[in-house]
Amino acid sequence: MDWTRLEVSGRVTAVQRGICAGVTAEGTVFTAQLRLPHLRPTTYDDVLVDSFGVLGVAPGDETWLTGRGADGRLHLWSSGDDATVEAHSLYDIDAMWAAPTLDTGTELLLTAHLTDGDWRLRTFDRRSAMAGGLQKVSDLVLAGSPDAGLTVGCPVKEPLVVAGRLGESGSASAWALGESAWRRVHLAPTPTALTSVAYAWGGRHTWIGGVADGRAVVYELLPLPFRGPLRTTPVPMPTLELVALPEGHGRPLVVVDDVVGDVPLVVAAMSRGNRLCWHDGSEWKALPAPDGPLRAACVSGGAVHLLVGDSLWSIEDPLGISG
Repeated sequence: MDWTRLEVSGRVTAVQRGICAGVTAEGTVFTAQLRLPHLRPTTYDDVLVDSFGVLGVAPGDETWLTGRGADGRLHLWSSGDDATVEAHSLYDIDAMWAAPTLDTGTELLLTAHLTDGDWRLRTFDRRSAMAGGLQKVSDLVLAGSPDAGLTVGCPVKEPLVVAGRLGESGSASAWALGESAWRRVHLAPTPTALTSVAYAWGGRHTWIGGVADGRAVVYELLPLPFRGPLRTTPVPMPTLELVALPEGHGRPLVVVDDVVGDVPLVVAAMSRGNRLCWHDGSEWKALPAPDGPLRAACVSGGAVHLLVGDSLWSIEDPLGISG
């Protein structure tokens, strides 16, 4: 099996549940549905963004995108099947970063802003955000910029989980969105860093990936009705000694999103290079992956799709059970 690169005139900057988005060499936005063989990207010539490209993307009946437009302000764009785009300014909610996502089927928008030098995460119903309305729950403190210190999934049926250097302590932690507040997720063994959140296809599992004592660790969120911190259990993993990466230079471990099955696929940054790792039912196996900073990964259309740096690479699903 060989990896195939998505050919685009520009950079891929966001991947989420079967779709990628980015910025062309001319500064316009493009999206591509993820399949093998690769489909031709759709370019939106009227949507210009800055050099950061598309900050976040979320699929659905419409494709939702966020980025900073030609006017220098943060925008939320929606696009239907006819490739027309509608722009929604986020000026009224004072956002400096934003990403569309879901929570048990509810359309949300996560934003971040600076207050007295501290980054704070806010959560809005998407339509409320477009109207300049009120946030759903109280702020969650970020220890650093959201690009480097925050990882977000896009669940269909499950609660939204965010992970990274969060909370008042700024330590590696994960939080799930409750009805009226963020709920902390209990993690044991204690992680050094959290780098990925992924959901199994059909709402079967929520996985949180990261590093503990230099090794790969994946936690599964347990749907137990505790009133305190939500509980997890560690997923049995092979011994993967991960490379220590400077902040902003990729993620040492990425859990692949939208996998069909009960065991996660992961992509690990190791001393001998990046590796795609999976369990075939009897043992763990590994396959070399493209070199570079790991950003995100998902399964779609019979293939695993991996964002490495600003390039999207795809390979046939080694388990052969993807949607």
